[in-house]
Amino acid sequence: MRRVGGHVSIAGNIVNAITNSVNIGGNCLQMFAGSPRLWARKPFADNDVAAFLHASVKYDVQPIFIHALYLVNLASANQDILGKSINSLIADMQNGARIHSTGVIVHIGSHLGAGFDSVKDQLVAVIERILGSTADCDLILENDAGQNGKIGSPEEISFLIKTIHSDRLKMCLDSAHLFESGVDIRDLSSVEKFSQQLINLGLADKLVCLHLNDSATALDSHHDMHANLGEGEIGISGLKNLVTHSTFVKLPLILEVPGENRAGVDLKNITVAKSLIN
Repeated sequence: MRRVGGHVSIAGNIVNAITNSVNIGGNCLQMFAGSPRLWARKPFADNDVAAFLHASVKYDVQPIFIHALYLVNLASANQDILGKSINSLIADMQNGARIHSTGVIVHIGSHLGAGFDSVKDQLVAVIERILGSTADCDLILENDAGQNGKIGSPEEISFLIKTIHSDRLKMCLDSAHLFESGVDIRDLSSVEKFSQQLINLGLADKLVCLHLNDSATALDSHHDMHANLGEGEIGISGLKNLVTHSTFVKLPLILEVPGENRAGVDLKNITVAKSLIN
C-alpha cells in the first residue's frame, strides 16, 4: 500500500501528530520536533514517546519524518547561526531516533552568493559532525527551488552524499521545488530525463521521501511557493507523471500544501493525492 500523508501539527503533545494524520486520511506523516520559530529543542518526554509509538502502531502510521527548522543554514559563515543549526539538527535527530523516525529532512542552507565551492568543505565537515553525534535516524537533504544562493541542486546533493559516504545520508525530492527549479514535470519526457539524471548522479537509490506539492509559481520561477494539489502551475497530470514514474513509485508521499483557508494539509488534498496512484 502506498503511503500518503502530510505535515501535521504536534500542538499539545507529539501523539497529536498521529491523531491529526489519521483525521485527514493519512498513513504516514511529517512533523516539527518543537516550535518551528525557535532554536531551542528539548528531549521528548518518555511518556509522550511511549504514547506516540503505541499510536503509530495502532493506527499503522509510518514512516515518520521530522522536518528541521527553516532557520537552519549549514553553510552560514556566522558561527552563532551555524552552531545553532548544528545543535538543533542533532536534537531533532536524537528525538527522531526515540520515536523511530526514518529521518530528519533539512533545507541545507544558503551560501549567500559566495558559490557552492566556497562552502562545500564546511558542509561536509558539519554533516559528518551531525551524523557522528547521532544514531538510528537518517539526515535527509531536500532539493531547492533554484533560488539564488540556496544549496540543494541534484549535483550539490550528489557531491555531499558521495563525499561523506554515509548510509544515513539520504535525499527528499520536492515536486514544487523541482518544477520551480526548471524541470517541467508536466512533460513525461522531462520526468524521464530527470530520473536518468538522478540515476547518473547516484541519487535514485538515496531517495526516501517525495514531498508532493503543486506550485503557486511558474516553471523555472526560482521562487518557492506551494499550492494545493491541482490548483497550481503543475496540475494533476503533471503530479501524476511524477508519482507514478518507476523511479518514484514506491516513495511515501508527504504533502506540504496550504489546504483550504490555509489551515494546512486536509482530507481533500490527501484524497486527491490518493487518486493519483489508483
